[in-house]
Amino acid sequence: MVSMIENGRTDSLVKARQARLDKASNTVTTTEKQPQDRLSRLDPTRRAAVADRLSQMPRIHRNAYLRGVGGKSPASGIKAFCNECIGWERGEVAACTALACPLWSYRPSKV
Repeated sequence: MVSMIENGRTDSLVKARQARLDKASNTVTTTEKQPQDRLSRLDPTRRAAVADRLSQMPRIHRNAYLRGVGGKSPASGIKAFCNECIGWERGEVAACTALACPLWSYRPSKV
């Protein structure tokens, strides 16, 4: 009798776990857009220049750059500019020494 209860409980636990895994795998969404999607929304006259610039930068910075180029957020544009100016080294933005830069007081990583 005890083994039947344990088997039934084990089966129900396995089924419940599988249901959670199935639900989790079906609901995984990302808010980050693919670079090609963002690139296709740009003005055709700018698209080639932006695509060329994207090919020259590290992959980790591409979405942030495209957000900045898209023009919907001034903060993302400033972040993209600062990262490009400093050579794509995130930690160096806070240590920026370009005091005459008009964006210096707006840089994303002020100390």
